[in-house]
Amino acid sequence: MSDPTDPTTLGAPTHPEYPVRTKRLRLRPVRADDLEAIYAHRSLPEVALYLPHEPHTREVTRQTLARLMAGEALATPGDWFGMAVENESGRVVGEVFLRREPDEPATGQIGFAFHPDVHGTGIATEAVTAGLDIAFDHFGWHRVIGICDVRNVASAALMRRIGMRHESVLRDGTFLKGAWCSDSVFAVLAGEWRRTPPPSAEERAVDRAVATFHSAFTRRAGEPVGLEAARAVLAPDAVIERVREDGGVDRMGVDDYLAARHTPLNGPELTEFHEFEVSFSTMVTAGRALRSSLLHKHGVRDGVPFAGWGRRHVELATDASGEWLIQSLTWTDDPELHG
Repeated sequence: MSDPTDPTTLGAPTHPEYPVRTKRLRLRPVRADDLEAIYAHRSLPEVALYLPHEPHTREVTRQTLARLMAGEALATPGDWFGMAVENESGRVVGEVFLRREPDEPATGQIGFAFHPDVHGTGIATEAVTAGLDIAFDHFGWHRVIGICDVRNVASAALMRRIGMRHESVLRDGTFLKGAWCSDSVFAVLAGEWRRTPPPSAEERAVDRAVATFHSAFTRRAGEPVGLEAARAVLAPDAVIERVREDGGVDRMGVDDYLAARHTPLNGPELTEFHEFEVSFSTMVTAGRALRSSLLHKHGVRDGVPFAGWGRRHVELATDASGEWLIQSLTWTDDPELHG
C-alpha cells in the first residue's frame, strides 16, 4: 500500500475549472483549433531565438499541440500541459506550460511563450502568475522551477518580478542549435508564493542605474556606441579597478575607463556586443548600496562569435539630488570562449 504522504506516489493533479480568469486574460487547455494562433508566434525567429527549437512550420506546431493535448491530464511524470492565453477579445496571445517533473512528481516546471506584440504590456506577467497559482493552489505542488537561456534577459526579469528566486547558472549545460548554451534556473516554493516582498523604491532605483550602465556598452550591427549613458551614472570621482588573471589590479578613473572601452567597442573588429547581469545581489542601507553580479557577455569579433563571463562588485550612493551614482567598481573577467 502506498504512503499518501510520499510525494512520489501522487497521482495526476486536480485541475481547476477552465478557463481560469485573471483581470485581463483567460487561460485554458490548448486545442487543435488553436493551430493558426499559436503558429503565428511560434513561427517567429525572435520567439524561437532562446527556445530549444527552430521557428515552427505549421506542421511542427500541429505536432506540438497534439503532444500537449495528450499530456493534458499530467497523468505521467514528465508530461507537459499547455494552456492557451486569451486576451479580452478572445485572441490567443501566448502560452503557459506546466510540466510535472519525472523525478519528484510533487514539483513542477513552468514555461511560457508570447507573441511579440504583447511584450511590455504586463500580459506575460499576469499569465505566468496565474500559471503558478494553478500549480500551487490546484495541483498542490511543493516547488516550481523556471529555466531560461542566460541571454534571455526578458524572461529572467519576468521570473524575478513575480517572486521566483535565481538559484543557479548551468554554464554550457546544453548543446542546442549547434552551440553550447548556458541556462539560468529560477524557483519558488509553495510556502514562498505571494510572500516575497516587492523590491523597495531604493532597490528599483539601484536596478535602473545598474541596467543603464550595462546597456551603454551594447553594440548592434556595427553601429557606433556612445558612452554618455554610462558616464551619467558614474560619479565624477569614481574609482574603477580591474583584477587581472595574475591577481594584479589596474586602477583608473572615469575618463580612462570609458576611453579604454570606447576604442574596442567602436573598432571595425567588433560588430556585436552585449553585456548583462545573469544573477546579482543588492544590499541597500542609508543612501548606500552594494551590488555583486555574475555577468555574461557575447558578441562577434572579426566575424567569429565569442562569449565570456565576469564578476562585478559595485558601490553606489545617492547624490545631492537623490540620484544613484556608481562610486566604485571592481571587476574581473573569465577567459572568452570562441566559436
